[in-house]
Amino acid sequence: MVRTLLFTIAMLLLMPLCASRPALAGIEPGGDGAWLVIASRTRANDAITLAQQHVRQFPGTTVFQGSNGFFAVALGWTDRYSGEPLLTSLVNSGAIPADSYFHNGERFIRAIWSGRNAQTAGLAQLLATTRLANTGRTVEPAPRAPQTPVISGNDGHLAAGQAGIVAGLAGSGDDFLSLRTGPGTSFREIARMRSGTRMTVNLTRNGWVQVALDNGMSGWAFAKYVSPENAAPAPQPKRDTAANVPEIGPAKPEVPVTEPEKPEPKQPEIAKLPDPPAAKPEKPVVAIADQKRLALVIGNSRYLNTTELPNPSNDARLIAGKLGELGFEIINALDAGKADMEVAIRQFVKELPGTDVALFFYAGHGMQVNGVNYLIPIDAKLEDSTALDFETIDLNTVLNFMNQDERISIALLDACRDNPLSRRFQRKATRSAFIGRGLAAPSAGSGEMLIGFATAPGEVALDGSGSNSPFSTALARHMGEKGVDIEVMLKRVKAEVYDTTNKEQEPWHNSALRREFYFNPQ
Repeated sequence: MVRTLLFTIAMLLLMPLCASRPALAGIEPGGDGAWLVIASRTRANDAITLAQQHVRQFPGTTVFQGSNGFFAVALGWTDRYSGEPLLTSLVNSGAIPADSYFHNGERFIRAIWSGRNAQTAGLAQLLATTRLANTGRTVEPAPRAPQTPVISGNDGHLAAGQAGIVAGLAGSGDDFLSLRTGPGTSFREIARMRSGTRMTVNLTRNGWVQVALDNGMSGWAFAKYVSPENAAPAPQPKRDTAANVPEIGPAKPEVPVTEPEKPEPKQPEIAKLPDPPAAKPEKPVVAIADQKRLALVIGNSRYLNTTELPNPSNDARLIAGKLGELGFEIINALDAGKADMEVAIRQFVKELPGTDVALFFYAGHGMQVNGVNYLIPIDAKLEDSTALDFETIDLNTVLNFMNQDERISIALLDACRDNPLSRRFQRKATRSAFIGRGLAAPSAGSGEMLIGFATAPGEVALDGSGSNSPFSTALARHMGEKGVDIEVMLKRVKAEVYDTTNKEQEPWHNSALRREFYFNPQ
């Protein structure tokens, strides 16, 4: 009896120690403290190289791995109020890029490099060794290389409707200009624009410009690096090729050819030249009746090892029906396990040769691990680190088979839902595995491919309160509109989803199409 009583008392004492604690959301200084971030890179080595250039002046310079897949370079941390004079001084001196900013660290997963070798220390020691001191000091101007003249967004020179170009990117900072959802660095990054990217300015606000790009994307950019289109862009720096955010670059410039004026001869002599060969069209225009259109449609709802999703199988039926009306041959797989998904994908791949338009639609669970996207069959368990190889489908496998120059390829993914299986895998996987929210932004590759997500990379989509998701509902509604190019159609889908979800969900797409495509031509 006494032994039982002692055991009960011991268990009661141990229960608070065994209770689960919420995981630390990020590496946050706390209070009003924030990290002074000067740049981000998609590769760790590039971020470390940049950090090493600042460590002599700022010994606490640290490189953090972020939950968005990027590696942030921070000079250290301080409280925002007293840190603003330092930020202003550094920007004015040219020591750091003008779009440097303070970040509270909520997206930082771990420190991978530190000038004080504190990357493996605990949070308390890391914060103690990386705090910025003397935040009120001024900094001697660093020598600056001549830059291409740039126009500020609020000086009245860059007007609405004017053509602009990315120019003047500083070599010491980011080698790209971010396209964001709003006028400020706190807004989500949706694309990265290389030097020379062309755009049209729609609006200016507090040093930022709202722009529309030639590929149909639109957003806000820091006006300092947007010049009139007739200004020559700075030489394009070496860039990362493994970005998780789509990179946008300029088309090959067209050099106008002008002939010098010549005095008109009194008796002109005209030499007889051979007729030029007929221009060869890049791609013949194929009528819808003559196109071979093929679609693979997969919808997974009835997951065996986690909560079922009510809508994906309904979404797949809805989209398959609409595509069938638009001349697509359909390969269907509903509530498919790993083996069934592989059978459907192999059948799709075998029928791809000779296809003019190939489309892949997937609704269900998906996840990103180290920037790679995986589709999850209904029988996946994700209980150990081998699950990625044996229980999931690598999205790149499907995209690589589709991506060919001779066809238009389209991938539409409604797979960014909140995923309990990915959280289970995160607990079981190795510490080096980075499991992000939603899906990562894949590259559209070298062929003519368009990739569309139900929401932005790294975000979670809504399953919807009705029988279909907001994304699939909008797709089915706009897909059959006559004479509407696919990129215009996806903008309409984005607007509808954004409105119907009360601004909580904003679809995203990345296009490498060089031709217009109409689901329903006029």
